[in-house]
Amino acid sequence: MSEEEAMQDENRGVLERLLAVLTLLLILAMAARYTVSPDTWWHLRAGQWIWLHRALPNVDHFSYTRLGEAWHYPGWPVEVLMYGLYRLGGTGALNVAVALTVTTVWGLVWLTLRELEVEVHPLLKAGTVAWGAAASAVYWNARPQMLSFLLSALFLWLLARAKRGRARLLLGLPVLMVLWANGHGAFIMGLVWWGAYWAAAVLRWAVQRRREGPQAAASAWRWLLSLTAVGAALAVAVLLNPYGLEMYGYPFKTLGIHALRLISEWQVPDFHKASLLPMLVLLVALVGVVGASARRMTLENVFLVGGMLALALTAVRNVALFAVVAVPALARHAEYLLRDGLQWLPSRPARPPARPHPKINLGLVALAALLAVGKLGVMTLPGVNAGAAAQNFPVDAVAFLETAHPQGRLFNDYGWGAYLMWAAPDYPVFIDGRADLYGDEIIGQWLRVVGVKPGWDAVLDYWDVRLVLMPPDTLLGRMLVARGWRVLYRDDISVLYGR
Repeated sequence: MSEEEAMQDENRGVLERLLAVLTLLLILAMAARYTVSPDTWWHLRAGQWIWLHRALPNVDHFSYTRLGEAWHYPGWPVEVLMYGLYRLGGTGALNVAVALTVTTVWGLVWLTLRELEVEVHPLLKAGTVAWGAAASAVYWNARPQMLSFLLSALFLWLLARAKRGRARLLLGLPVLMVLWANGHGAFIMGLVWWGAYWAAAVLRWAVQRRREGPQAAASAWRWLLSLTAVGAALAVAVLLNPYGLEMYGYPFKTLGIHALRLISEWQVPDFHKASLLPMLVLLVALVGVVGASARRMTLENVFLVGGMLALALTAVRNVALFAVVAVPALARHAEYLLRDGLQWLPSRPARPPARPHPKINLGLVALAALLAVGKLGVMTLPGVNAGAAAQNFPVDAVAFLETAHPQGRLFNDYGWGAYLMWAAPDYPVFIDGRADLYGDEIIGQWLRVVGVKPGWDAVLDYWDVRLVLMPPDTLLGRMLVARGWRVLYRDDISVLYGR
């Protein structure tokens, strides 16, 4: 290698490191926000219960509609961690944890791009990773699902690196699966990621064996055997949880709830919403670049991208994982398209490579770090988090409940159930975000009441409901007043009715 080529390689390495740091700091700044969702609160409540009782809540303790019913949720380690973070720094600590998790995920995606068979230009890496992160932002909530986000990126990086000659890395997947199967119900995605590589390995070995003979396919056969052995270990690893074989049915039990389609994160993406426009642009760019590129998609990408696109188009909660698998495919084909396009341009005389500017680079990194860390610091402030909570949850209404102590069972808004579990534990809830616990029966009853459908009042009578907490100006609220219910409390966020 000539001195000029060595300097070009060095400069490219400097540029890649610079853009990697700047891109991840940009993502950290993007992720530094209020991440408490309605479901965050019931995870905190469960973590608190586990912490206090030193046991798992095998039955429901928090509602009156499912009190004492079996409840086996795969997420207890993350819930305990969430509660520990909350004790240390309130919801601000949860914001920091989510932001760091998001940044780590896209750092792993950046590393995955380095395992492609083609060296992607650093600017393409930065652009695709940053845009993929923006597309995944709909997923950034303080919930155990962030573990699935992180482990998905880690699985995909390890699989890509193992395929490039580090097969021993596959041994780490079953260990991670033990954590995943205990940490979140989407552990099934680990088997999906493995399955995509396994299916590609089967087809590649079969085609190679048919065309070139068994000896030529020996390497493909060894790779297939390695994946098969790891797949068996993954299947066993899932069983290492407090509930054993039952966990295999958990994802399918949840998906079998028909009423899930009425919950926003389980609905088909609405691309009229600004939060989903990055995903639409990512999809259009992927289709365009792959279509214009002269290279075929790898078999792994066919299964990964095709499968996740199908899932993302059926439920918003799958958009983030689609972004994780789409970015490597987009970067790969964009690089090939760029190289093919440059061949058509007239050649220009070579110029001496520019020298790096360490002081300028350091200044850029320092400025980006200052902005990212500064924004993250703002999101730890108690006042900022309290203000955000007051805008999203019935904080003042709960204060009234805790002060005035009106008697009777409480019927609540679906999105507020978890907050009530946490902030008003003396009032068991009618429903909250634990759809797997309530099923179609209770969710259906809740929908009947809030929609004021025939039999709505019979549901309230059956459960002996004396209090109703809903947003202002609802049809249910007007009907309650017409039936003689009194307004016990009202503010801009909520109204408490009583009888």
